[in-house]
Amino acid sequence: MPQPFLVRTSSRFLRDARKRLRQNPELVEILEGLRVILGEDPYNRTRQYHIKKLKDIKPGEGQWRIRHGDYRLRYDIFGQEVVLYSFRHRREVY
Repeated sequence: MPQPFLVRTSSRFLRDARKRLRQNPELVEILEGLRVILGEDPYNRTRQYHIKKLKDIKPGEGQWRIRHGDYRLRYDIFGQEVVLYSFRHRREVY
């Protein structure tokens, strides 16, 4: 079994998450589920999640994206550590 990844959050992610949770409290379960997925398979080696590596994005800006419904979570992977950067509705991302 592969070693789990440590999932950390940035202050920007916490700000985004708090804002979304005030508007939509049921997102707590979605966020927890996404954290579990990223702790186990942030590279999407199993090919069962909506994860994509974004092009032309520098480390520290969220090179990876996981999609859940209308929400997008951006993150980076540094060794065995996953850092969450933003959690936004798709209309704010595109």
